[in-house]
Order: sequence, then C-alpha cells, then structure tokens
Amino acid sequence: MFRFPLLAATGSIARGEYFSPAKKAIFSSSSVFRVVSAVFTAKSFSSKVSPTQPPQLDRQKIKDALKGSDPDLKDILENSGNWAQQVCKGQSPNYLYIGCCDARVDPTVLMNVNYGDLFIHRNVGNLVCGSDLNVLSAIEFAVTRLHVPHIIVCGHYDCGAVRSSYKQMDHGIIENWIRNIRDVQRTHHVELNPIKDEDEKHRKLVEFNVIEQCLNVLKTGCVQRTRMKSYKEQGLALPRVHALVFDPAAGTLKKLDVNWKGETKEFDYIYNLYPEDGGNSR
Repeated sequence: MFRFPLLAATGSIARGEYFSPAKKAIFSSSSVFRVVSAVFTAKSFSSKVSPTQPPQLDRQKIKDALKGSDPDLKDILENSGNWAQQVCKGQSPNYLYIGCCDARVDPTVLMNVNYGDLFIHRNVGNLVCGSDLNVLSAIEFAVTRLHVPHIIVCGHYDCGAVRSSYKQMDHGIIENWIRNIRDVQRTHHVELNPIKDEDEKHRKLVEFNVIEQCLNVLKTGCVQRTRMKSYKEQGLALPRVHALVFDPAAGTLKKLDVNWKGETKEFDYIYNLYPEDGGNSR
C-alpha cells in the first residue's frame, strides 16, 4: 500500500520523502507548496455558498487559476536534469492511467512518478466499455504507438458513479453509462448481496468495478495482440495490467491482489482472440 504524499505527516512533503527527484525539485519551492497544499485543506472540501446569500464571483481566484502555474515552476522543471530536452523530443510514458473524473483523485499528484510518466484517460466511474471509442482509442494509442509497458485502472472509494448504481432510479443520459456499473453489480451479486453494511458493500463494488474494467482492458484486441508479440519476443507479456483503489478519507493507494490468468482462464474460449497463443500471454 502506498501512502498518499499530500496527506502525509507534516514536513514530509518539504523533505520530498514520497517523491521522485523531479517532484522533490518542484515541492522544494515554498510558493508551489502553498498552492498545492491549499487544495487539500478542509475548507476546500466543505465550503459551500449559503442558500440565503447570492453567489459571489471570486474574480481573483479565477484569474489566478487561468494564468497557469507559479512563475517559478518552469524554472524549477527546467533545472531538473534534462527535462526540457526530454519534453522537446515528445512523450514516452511508462503508464497508461485510466481513472475516474472525481476532482479529489488527481493522478499526477496521486502517483509517485516523474513528469511525463503518465498517459492519462479519465471518465466517470473509470470505465472501459467496448462501445466507448474514446477509451478504446486511448488504449490503442498508448499500447501501439507509445508502447507503454503498464496499464493502470484506478478507482476510488466514495465514488458517486458507483453509489448511483445502487439507486433504483433513472439518472437521465448518464444512466446509459451507470448501467455498466449495474452490470458489475449483477455479475458479483452473490458476493455483494450478503453484505449488510452499506459502506462496506459500496467499497467492495468499487473494487469489483476496477477488476472488471481491468478485465475489459485485457479483452481488447490491441492489448492481446501486443502481449502475445511481447511474450514471443521477450518471454514476458506486456503491457501488464494493474488494479488500484484510492481511499480519499485515509489518503492511501491500494493495489488489488488479482491473479489475472486465473480470472481469465474460465472464459478464455469466449474472449481470447488469439487461441494460437495457447494462453501463454494471458
């Protein structure tokens, strides 16, 4: 289990204990530290406009947000090794990150990686749907053009999309999307129905949803094809798929322990698009 850096003990951020060298350089700037840490204050999560008062437009806050990063940030990054030269050469990420749109789950802050290591795709509920050309295009591009060796699907507890899937109501246009999570609930109803505690059931469905989306990644033709080719050439099936869940309340990132070969074996005769591989790359 990884500790979420920005919710770690006071002083750890300044020392850079949870960051790669590039991030240590970024967070050594007190001005940048103030900007980032301010995001995680209690006020930023709980402040609401009083229903008895008209909303006030904070023009300065909007102006600050739209003007871009702290002016010192560019200098810090440019002085972090050969960062500028690497950026000019184009992207070469190590991970395709598929996550939820939830504003509390920022992958560039959540993951302990260097600048440019993540190729990011986000949608409501961190879903990988066979009918969604957006996510399928992201996977295809990341795997066949960027040659990422790892694919991460990251969900989170207290997920509104997952909670909505428990409600017997029509959510409008988003219902077409939420139904994919309802299908996960149906697939795992034997495990979920005996759970009486609603919060525990929610957390379990979050985890099942992440696992199912990882399986959907493994079902895609481009991933199967690339893994088969990689196994034949290197003896190692790449890209690897990882299931993660973030807990906003605890500030922890958990890796789910899943035997993907075991999970896919039962239905290989349905989803394996390359039976000549003999299942070696699964």
